[in-house]
Amino acid sequence: MLTPADIDKKQFGTTRLREGYDQDEVDDFLDRVLADYQSALARIAELEAGVVRLRADLATAQRAADSVTTAVIPVPPAAGAERILVAAQRTADQVEAEANVEAGKIRAAARADADSVRQAAEADRQTILNRLETERAELAEKIEMLRARRANYKSWLRAALSKIEEEEGSDA
Repeated sequence: MLTPADIDKKQFGTTRLREGYDQDEVDDFLDRVLADYQSALARIAELEAGVVRLRADLATAQRAADSVTTAVIPVPPAAGAERILVAAQRTADQVEAEANVEAGKIRAAARADADSVRQAAEADRQTILNRLETERAELAEKIEMLRARRANYKSWLRAALSKIEEEEGSDA
């Protein structure tokens, strides 16, 4: 898994014929990716801390409900004590349900954030790949053009040398 430091330290090489990309554009892109990635990691850590807090609250509520239940069970329940026990159980159930709902929301938000960052990174990667492919095709055309020029120059030089040799042969 990439870390923000990996993204920050990434260097791209250049081509020999001409630069294959705009270095400032790539650097700006990497800065954006780094910022988004750090933000996503911070959001995930924040959401995970929220889940831990909710689990702790749930455990506390369950312990409180259990202590009320165990304290009441040995004593014959009076009408008031029974109502308190039922209310405590309802409260514990409600706290647990709310904690589960909140935890689900946090997990869903974290997944959505992670998916959004992944999709944006993939779109940017695809854009870069498309641009590089276009540049590769342009370079291939230029190479082919240079090869054709080289062949023409060779032919021209051979013809010129042949003409010079003929002129020298006729002068002799």
